[in-house]
This record gives sequence, C-alpha cells and structure tokens, in this order.
Amino acid sequence: MGLFRSGNSQSPELIWEALKNTNGSSSHTYRTKIPGGWLVTVSNTQGAGVTFVPDAKHEWDGNSV
Repeated sequence: MGLFRSGNSQSPELIWEALKNTNGSSSHTYRTKIPGGWLVTVSNTQGAGVTFVPDAKHEWDGNSV
C-alpha cells in the first residue's frame, strides 16, 4: 500500500488494512496488528492522527460497536 513505507528488505513490515467509513466521510482509516492490539490511523484533508487500540487477542473485526 505504501503508507509510511521506508526501511530495507530486513525491516519488519506493517500490513495495513483499510477500514470502511460511512455517512459520507472523506476520511481514510487503516489499522495494523501490533503486539497487544491495533495501530489505527485516520487521515483527511484537514490532517491525520494515530492511536493504539488495546486488543491482546486481536478479536476486533474492524466494525464499530
């Protein structure tokens, strides 16, 4: 996908999954598994943010509760 791509062939790889946004949102949301949970990033024309979502067993299916 190329999001935050850097490093070399020996670097660990983050595999980003796109999450759907509803209600006409122009935001782009992605998540990747990391130890203990998920790293989630949201971006739009106004800016971007990253947060950690704790989920040790990676049970979150990506949907809102």
